[in-house]
Amino acid sequence: MGYRFRRFRVEADCEPDAEPQAHAMQCAVCGESGPPVEVEKQNTPETQEKADREAQAAAATWVGEHRSDNREHLTYRLVTSVPYRIVPGEWL
Repeated sequence: MGYRFRRFRVEADCEPDAEPQAHAMQCAVCGESGPPVEVEKQNTPETQEKADREAQAAAATWVGEHRSDNREHLTYRLVTSVPYRIVPGEWL
């Protein structure tokens, strides 16, 4: 019985059952994050871009809530989650 190696590649998961992309804001001072906001899947690149911007804007609303409790926290970052998968390739 012999063994063979196989190449694999990592790629963005665009399958219909893939988990959605999501955005969340994170405080750069304390590391606390707001809730993730999922990007709704759309049929065209234009409407997908619009849905992405809307999800980013919705995620950004958390900044106001966090800052009202933490007046000295002035810097934030947008954290984006994109699903990826491993795809089997050629046998070696």
